[in-house]
Amino acid sequence: MHPRPAHHARLVRLVSLLLPVTLLVSTSGCSMLLTAAYVLMPEDTPPEFKGLKGKHVAVVCKPIVELEFSDAGSARELASMVGLQLERNVRKSRLINQQEVARWVDENAWVDHATVGKALDADMVVGIDLEEFRLHEGSTLYRGRATAHVRVYDVAAKKVVFEKRFDDFEFPADSAIPTTDRSESQFRGMFLQILAGRIARTFHAYDSRTTFAEESLTF
Repeated sequence: MHPRPAHHARLVRLVSLLLPVTLLVSTSGCSMLLTAAYVLMPEDTPPEFKGLKGKHVAVVCKPIVELEFSDAGSARELASMVGLQLERNVRKSRLINQQEVARWVDENAWVDHATVGKALDADMVVGIDLEEFRLHEGSTLYRGRATAHVRVYDVAAKKVVFEKRFDDFEFPADSAIPTTDRSESQFRGMFLQILAGRIARTFHAYDSRTTFAEESLTF
């Protein structure tokens, strides 16, 4: 007996929602405490700042001087990942292409977020000051640690309208990963993705158990 159209549509939607989770688990080599009920739950946590909705947004991540040579690439990757998540989750927002942002920063002396926003014709600039970024705990373990200061600058109003600090953010929270289990580039990508998600969720609604799922990753 064939499923009815409405039931079939719900089944297709369930599969489409579960597939990315399946891929995440299989590619990362991690197990995750996720169920279909978790995936289908509504977004019950509101954003801390709603002002990016419908805006033309630039995301800029600048490492402190001590990190400019060792982790400038990580800063740009973080900005790109945050931008992608904002574009997917903040309704009607338009993100300025990260290559365009990077090109402007390369070609011009860094001044401030106001200058960047005006030059790129942005309504809002999400500025991420990366104050700490580490991947290792000792010589044989991975454990990411980062500190970031996030500010939202309203270009027209010429002022900071929101800010939040992420101090001593760690991943994994209560363990570490042997360096023999994966390459540094693989762990860097995983850590940046988790950090980007935590920053981006400041600006869009999300399921409260998303954070729990991240913290429940086992290796």
